[in-house]
Amino acid sequence: QELKLSQDQELDEKKKLMNASINILNQREKEILIARRLSEDTITLEDLSKKYKISRERIRQIEMKAFEKLQKTMLNAAKSNNLLPKN
Repeated sequence: QELKLSQDQELDEKKKLMNASINILNQREKEILIARRLSEDTITLEDLSKKYKISRERIRQIEMKAFEKLQKTMLNAAKSNNLLPKN
């Protein structure tokens, strides 16, 4: 039971970290990243390229850049909040 509680608390901390970190992205980056990686029904590059009137390749580039920014921010925040194991 203590293990379950500990896991739930850790998951809550990670969700808070994700929500805080995603705010560093601009609106377009946020929408593309959510549509491509954080949604159960992912939207195709083709559909997003039509929505934003840019190429599929440019959508892919924005997605990758946004993911890297989010990952870097989350890692830095996790380190500062002591959420990562010490090696």
